[in-house]
Amino acid sequence: MAKHSFSVPFSGSAPEIVAKARAAIEKAGGQFNGTDGNGDFTVPTPAGAVKGTYSIAAQSFSVDITDKPFLVPGSAIESQVRKFLDKA
Repeated sequence: MAKHSFSVPFSGSAPEIVAKARAAIEKAGGQFNGTDGNGDFTVPTPAGAVKGTYSIAAQSFSVDITDKPFLVPGSAIESQVRKFLDKA
């Protein structure tokens, strides 16, 4: 069951947003596995790993955080993902 879910609207193509997500996660030392439709990721943090899944429908990048450190709020993860996708 997801611990935190959110969607990020995007312009452009699914391959472009997936490439941005992959680059940001790998730059942070994480692992990214998936296609232009869906997949999963793991990102290390000082407090522990953040794990999640993603799916793409129309112009929406939907994220479900499936595991996260107890002390890290879901809103902080969401904020960071939005920053990654904006600047990546």
